[in-house]
Amino acid sequence: MAKMVGLSRNLKLSWLNQTVELVSSNLVENEIKEKLNEYLSFEIGSPTNIRKTREILMYIWHYENEYTEKLRPTALELIKKYPDYALEIHWCMMLAAYPVFMDMCKLIGKMSEFQDEITLAQLKQKLFDEWGERTTLYHSIDKLISTLKEFGVLACDKPGKYHINRHKVAKDEINSFMVYTIINVDGSGYYLFQEVNASSYLFPFECTVSKEMLLQDERFTMNNFGGSLSVALKN
Repeated sequence: MAKMVGLSRNLKLSWLNQTVELVSSNLVENEIKEKLNEYLSFEIGSPTNIRKTREILMYIWHYENEYTEKLRPTALELIKKYPDYALEIHWCMMLAAYPVFMDMCKLIGKMSEFQDEITLAQLKQKLFDEWGERTTLYHSIDKLISTLKEFGVLACDKPGKYHINRHKVAKDEINSFMVYTIINVDGSGYYLFQEVNASSYLFPFECTVSKEMLLQDERFTMNNFGGSLSVALKN
């Protein structure tokens, strides 16, 4: 079965923040939908696009899958405690909610290891190779790029060419949560320690993860694997 694209509308941080506020207010699902519809209607004219955008926001922060269910309680606590790191926390929830976002981040991260400039044509071709040349994906890629520009992690140098704006993550709790997220969504079971600070899924973020930090976090276990230090999640 083909993977569902799903992420077909561009997003703004303010919309994600509003969704978190509503989800944290103990409202029932229909109330969240009604309030999001009203909120989005100030910026989106089409009722169809309001509905599509609302459902994407709710899929990130309200509806649950096997990953978002694990992450959401901690994510809600962290975003309340560290509102300045809302972008990083939304990013983690988007990785958990949408495989197409995860794959795009992975591709951009891998490409940035070898080149300073990210080209839209190259990115599209690699995603088409991975997902197949579907109309839904074609439209989704443009919306994803618009979202990354809106988030301030991609800047357009000239049409179809982008560079990455880096964001430093200085809070241990946020760094730990990001590591917890990528090990969950990656599905590999473990990460080599030297890869933790340079995950392609987190390409715009400069993370600083220490061995001591992970050892003190009850969610992780560390072992020597093939002569290299590895990080995994405790069962």
